[in-house]
Amino acid sequence: MARILLVEDDPTIREITKLYLEREHEVLLAEDGVEAIKFINKNELDMIVLDLILPKLSGESVAQIAEMKKIPVIMVTAKNSESDILNGLKLGAVDYVTKPFSVKVLLAKINRFLKNLSKDGKYPFVDRVSRTLFTGNMKVYLSPTESVILDEMIKKPSKVFSRKKLLDLVWKNQNISARIVDATIKNLRKKLIHTEIEIRTVFGVGYVVEIKSIFNGL
Repeated sequence: MARILLVEDDPTIREITKLYLEREHEVLLAEDGVEAIKFINKNELDMIVLDLILPKLSGESVAQIAEMKKIPVIMVTAKNSESDILNGLKLGAVDYVTKPFSVKVLLAKINRFLKNLSKDGKYPFVDRVSRTLFTGNMKVYLSPTESVILDEMIKKPSKVFSRKKLLDLVWKNQNISARIVDATIKNLRKKLIHTEIEIRTVFGVGYVVEIKSIFNGL
């Protein structure tokens, strides 16, 4: 059972969502952004389910505070344009649910994320749905291609992946140059520069991930 803060100003949505989520989790309620900040400062929280359109203080401001405190956020909002979703992910959201929504789907998303987060406390891992790398002390947002490649590689640290293997993982049987793999790895290296993950080149063979000792006792 996790402790979840549900931040929603619509009383009907708030109560229906609470009734469903509390079947499996402890649920705290906040009606506006200011109240949400008070809960964040006074409670140990496992997750925040956050509406973006709130009175007193915007959901975006609440998300920024949650990001600073390393509390995962699932945004549930009527803002459903591509730019809104991208902005939400940039603010640190691990997932983005648009209204109207199914409380069953929301609970499934919460449980999936918490299950990944509690994998024996092991880091790093990649959540392919939100395209996010979790390293234990930070989050790194990835492209769809990057998330597939990095997910496969960190599951098998020290294994050398050939360019052909990486091409097959992402692009299947498409006739694509191996140079796209090199470009993807180059971009990944830039994003990983402040993490404990390093992608090394094995000349003439391919690429290998090394994870330093801060993770998983390796």
